[in-house]
Amino acid sequence: MDNCIFLNKLKHHFFASFSMLEKIIDICPNELWNKKLSGFIFWQQILHTITGGLFWLRSENNEFIEPYKEKNVFPELEKDPENILSKNELKKCIFELKDMVEIWFSKKDDDWLKLPSIIYNKATNFDIIINQIKHFDYHIGHCESIFRNNNINTEKYVEYYGDN
Repeated sequence: MDNCIFLNKLKHHFFASFSMLEKIIDICPNELWNKKLSGFIFWQQILHTITGGLFWLRSENNEFIEPYKEKNVFPELEKDPENILSKNELKKCIFELKDMVEIWFSKKDDDWLKLPSIIYNKATNFDIIINQIKHFDYHIGHCESIFRNNNINTEKYVEYYGDN
């Protein structure tokens, strides 16, 4: 589609957030993975971030299914989890969400960004994307702060700007 300049920019930024979250999972030391830091169990905060995307970026035909609900892991951060999720389990959730997002963005254009969301019609598709990017980046920043407090170098993630 010819009218996809803003859509493609938003998609680029969203996938940059995915890359950062995946890197956080990769570099998190095992001793921090299940530790309560700055108010939250480290991995539970990542699950919370992913779960938000799974809720807001589904199509109208897809029922929301909370990941790992049977394990009582509480992605809304309302209480500490009763079980531990592994890095691989969270990466599986990220891959599922990435596939959903690819479908969500496919065959859309900039005009679609102005339309009401099928999940919440008081917000536009643009609002939903921006809020998810902000939500991801907020929790990425929280995780990075925990890393800094534990002398863990996050290095450079991705290039935000460029031809995309």
